[in-house]
Amino acid sequence: MESQAGTRTTDNGGLRRQLTLLWTAIAVLGLALSATVAWILMTDAAMPDVLTAERLEIVEPDGSLSMVLANSQRPAVATIDGKVLMEGQDEERRGTPTIVFFDGRGDEVGGMMFGVRETEDGYSAIRHLSLDGHNQDQTVVLMHYQNPEGSTSGLRIVDRPDVSILDGLARLGLSAGASREQLQAAIQALPEEGREARLQGLSGTNRAFLGSTPGGEATLTLRDGEGRPRIVIEAPRDGEPSIRILDEEGDVLLRLPTS
Repeated sequence: MESQAGTRTTDNGGLRRQLTLLWTAIAVLGLALSATVAWILMTDAAMPDVLTAERLEIVEPDGSLSMVLANSQRPAVATIDGKVLMEGQDEERRGTPTIVFFDGRGDEVGGMMFGVRETEDGYSAIRHLSLDGHNQDQTVVLMHYQNPEGSTSGLRIVDRPDVSILDGLARLGLSAGASREQLQAAIQALPEEGREARLQGLSGTNRAFLGSTPGGEATLTLRDGEGRPRIVIEAPRDGEPSIRILDEEGDVLLRLPTS
C-alpha cells in the first residue's frame, strides 16, 4: 500500500512540472508572436522606406492646414481668415516646388520656394525662404536670386502695418479673391493725394538688407521708416570699402574713409 501511494505522489509531481513547462512555453510563444506582429506593423505600415507623393498636407485635428509640401504642379495658395487672398496664385506659383507654412488656423504665414525657369535671356533661379506678419505679407526674407546677368543673395527685413491685408483690399473697394490685374487697376486709379493712406495694409517698407548684389558688392543698408537709406556699408569685389551716413534727402553727412 505504501508503495502504491508513493508511486501516485511521484506521478502527480511530474505532471505538475510538465504542465508548468507547457504554460511557460505557451507564454513565451505568445510574447514572441506579439513582438513579431508589432515589428511587422511598425516596419511595413508606420515606417515605410520611401513615401512618394506629389503633394503632402499636414493638418490640424480640425482639418486646418499646418504645412504643405508640393511639387511644381500642385502649389498651395495664400489664405487669410480662411479666404483665398488672390485669384490666380496657383498659376503664378506653378513651375516651382514649394513648402508653405500655415498658422494652424489655415492662414499662410510664409514658405520656401526652390526652382529654375527658362527665360528669353536663359534662365531665372530662385531659392527663397520668407516669414509673414500676422494677416500680412513677408516681413523676413532669406533669398538667392540668379540669372545670366548675376545674382542677389541676402537677408531682407520689411516693416508691415498692423492692419490686415483684407482691410487694405477693402480700402480699394476689393475683397479676397480679387485678381492681380484688378488690384493694379485699383491702385492706378487712386489720386496722388491720399494714395499712401489708401494703400495702408498692402504696402511695406524695406528697413534692412544684408547681402551681395549683382554688381559684386557686399552691402549692409539700413533704412528709416519711410524707406530712405540712412546707413550704407559697402565692400566692393575690388577696391576700398566704405561707410556712409545719409540725411533724409540722401546727401552724405559722413563718409569713411573721408577720401
